[in-house]
Amino acid sequence: MTTEQKQEIRTFLLNKKLPIDIVMEVEDHFVSQINELQSEKNLNFDDAFNATIISWYDDLRLFWDGNWSTEKTSALIKKSTRQKLISILKKSSLIAVMVYIVVLLSYFFIPFSAFRIILGVLISLVIVFPLIIYIKEKKYFDLPKKYKDIQLSAHQNLVSVFFILPISSVWFFRFVLEVNDNFLTPDHVKGIVVNFLFLFFFFFEAAIIVSQQKYLEMIRNIIPYLEKNFKISA
Repeated sequence: MTTEQKQEIRTFLLNKKLPIDIVMEVEDHFVSQINELQSEKNLNFDDAFNATIISWYDDLRLFWDGNWSTEKTSALIKKSTRQKLISILKKSSLIAVMVYIVVLLSYFFIPFSAFRIILGVLISLVIVFPLIIYIKEKKYFDLPKKYKDIQLSAHQNLVSVFFILPISSVWFFRFVLEVNDNFLTPDHVKGIVVNFLFLFFFFFEAAIIVSQQKYLEMIRNIIPYLEKNFKISA
């Protein structure tokens, strides 16, 4: 298959609003399917390409799904985004529960004065860690700015949420400093609410960190493809 033919496939997929991480996967499927049709049915490229497009019609057809965004999407994009989100939620939930259990055990088995210090340090680390990742890997997080005309991945829309961390950090630091020694005891309504808030806090922070890691993994994977096939936006 020629470079021009591969470019034609790529342009078609980009017109279907696919982010680059999905384009890479689907382009490989298109190339394999077209080559197979050309070999088995003795079709030229255009006929094999059209036959492949038809076979992918339901997956790539753009439509408005009735949500708040007026931008059209496709079944393939929705499926891929859903799979990525589910993966992040599962991993984040596991991390959050594990951290929460450690906090709860520490609360019940070590002196409260020591527990308060440990909790403050833990919350500080959890809040600062995403910012450290961002600073350390800034060149990767800034990559979408260099390719403004294309979307690199659904992950690029998830990693920016850590900018709201200062709001949560102020509340949590104040809360930790002011709580008494039975604030996590779940024998009253306030204790139940506080336990839930802590679990949600750890889940939210874990989701940010997991999203960042997924994004960085994706970016490192697509950089060679980007550099080979796309120009940096002006």
